[in-house]
Amino acid sequence: MTETATPVEADIDFSAWVGKSEVATDTAARSSIRGLFALLDHPAGSEGDRHVPLSHWLHFNPTERQSGLGEDGHPALGGFLPPVPLPRRMWAGSRIEFRSAIRTGQDLRRTSTIDSIAFKQGKSGRLCFIVLRHDVFADEVLALTEHQSLVYREAATGSPPPSPAVAQPALEGWGWVRSCLPTEVMLFRYSALTFNAHRIHYDLPYATGTEGYPGLVVQGPLVATLLLDAFAQHNPGQEETRFEFAAKRPLFANQLIQLCGRSAGAGRAELAAVDSQGHMAVTAAVEFRGA
Repeated sequence: MTETATPVEADIDFSAWVGKSEVATDTAARSSIRGLFALLDHPAGSEGDRHVPLSHWLHFNPTERQSGLGEDGHPALGGFLPPVPLPRRMWAGSRIEFRSAIRTGQDLRRTSTIDSIAFKQGKSGRLCFIVLRHDVFADEVLALTEHQSLVYREAATGSPPPSPAVAQPALEGWGWVRSCLPTEVMLFRYSALTFNAHRIHYDLPYATGTEGYPGLVVQGPLVATLLLDAFAQHNPGQEETRFEFAAKRPLFANQLIQLCGRSAGAGRAELAAVDSQGHMAVTAAVEFRGA
């Protein structure tokens, strides 16, 4: 996605929202980790009491009342997040610094702060980027800091493009490649784990007719989790210290994904999710040290 830094909504000033914070609490639940390991197809009981780097995405689930949801299934804007006048939203990426492990049973606290809000003009129309900073504490010890990027887009126009044909792209230059076929069931289970009611992940008529996608959209954090899990399978015994991912284009249910990785020097690896046409859909990087 290419965009300029030219504001396109000069008459809308959301500067008062920058710096706004909210606090959420939870408990690190073994049932959530078990559910994630089942989704990732790991053997039952293999979760043990191990640290799972992205487990914080399974906690602090949204608990907005049913009457407080917007048309897309997300909590309506205007509460913690500003009422951006663009109806389509996506998780564009995250940058995470891991500082200490989160273990089952620990008391969790997350402070979320709006770092920035910026309107831009992209090839697909108006965009609004919101960056959130999440500081997550486990038993009052800082476990991680995440900078999460959200993007808001204009309403879809016209008919959705045809679904790409399923193909096996030739991948070269990667140290390892792992295939994954995200089905409707996988998307449903991840949405259930995270209590994510965004309709583009389970409501096909809404995803295609209202938001203009050719199919159900695979959750960005699910793809990031699949990538980091694939890295862990190919690099056992490593401890992740930093992880970042960026969504370049959407991925869709029942379209083959190739999860790829390669070394990027000592203690660093490059990762990518490649769609069925050979396009880079998600890029990622991980830094790690020997456990």
